[in-house]
Amino acid sequence: MNSNPTGRLRLGLGVGVIALGGLLAFGQSASSQGSAAGTSSSSNLSLERSVKIYNFKTTAESGPLRGEEIYYYKCWICHNQYTIKAGTGAIPLKDLFQRGRIVSTGQPATDETVAEKIKSGSDRMPSYRYVLTDKDLEDLISYLRDEQCCFEGQEPPRNPDYRY
Repeated sequence: MNSNPTGRLRLGLGVGVIALGGLLAFGQSASSQGSAAGTSSSSNLSLERSVKIYNFKTTAESGPLRGEEIYYYKCWICHNQYTIKAGTGAIPLKDLFQRGRIVSTGQPATDETVAEKIKSGSDRMPSYRYVLTDKDLEDLISYLRDEQCCFEGQEPPRNPDYRY
């Protein structure tokens, strides 16, 4: 028998590489199909709450309830009873529209002037022009007009994702 050990080695390595390549390709397609199926259900669900928090929509999609959530994240930090008593110069926003005027500017308290004040800010108030959308401002102002305004820090707004 005339056998060539080098030829058999090459043939064995070639078959091994082809088999390994086939296994890797099969593994990749099976895992990508599995991950695609998993992505559509579990990953999207795991990020859903993050998206709701980022967009201030854990309590409602729109309206005064969503406005309360925006107030809680953006306004309450300065316009609360504790910071006001500490002398920060912030004013309470409760009954803002019933007072008739914006204290810092003297302008009439209308939806447009309050929205512009929130967008522009002042020396002690940050500008929210590039942070809050027009829809965010609309919901926030609807909350400021609501008789349930304004959250005072005793208990944060209820989150329907939690069981109480």
